[in-house]
Amino acid sequence: FVTGGVGGVHRGGQDSLDISADLVELARTPVAVVCAGVKSILDIGRTLEVLETAGVTVATVGEAEAEFPAFFTAASGHASPLVWPSEAAAAAAVHAALALRLRSGQLI
Repeated sequence: FVTGGVGGVHRGGQDSLDISADLVELARTPVAVVCAGVKSILDIGRTLEVLETAGVTVATVGEAEAEFPAFFTAASGHASPLVWPSEAAAAAAVHAALALRLRSGQLI
């Protein structure tokens, strides 16, 4: 699945619990979502924490020290949890997750 940017934890979400349904769906659906990152108006750090807690693989394709993108910019100030060196490596990881019948998604 491809989209511009995914939803996430809204700023102040630790108090309001305003969390996008995108995160819930990624946690329970074995799908690979290729996107430009979490929408920059959201709390990217908390979003990455929620995804990690839910068992969603979050990866960036690129350089070893890549930052997680923020929708319209490549740099969010948050390190990417996982970096794949190429599109072929990302495709291999998606294939492996499907072969293992993992129940959560991947955000690339």
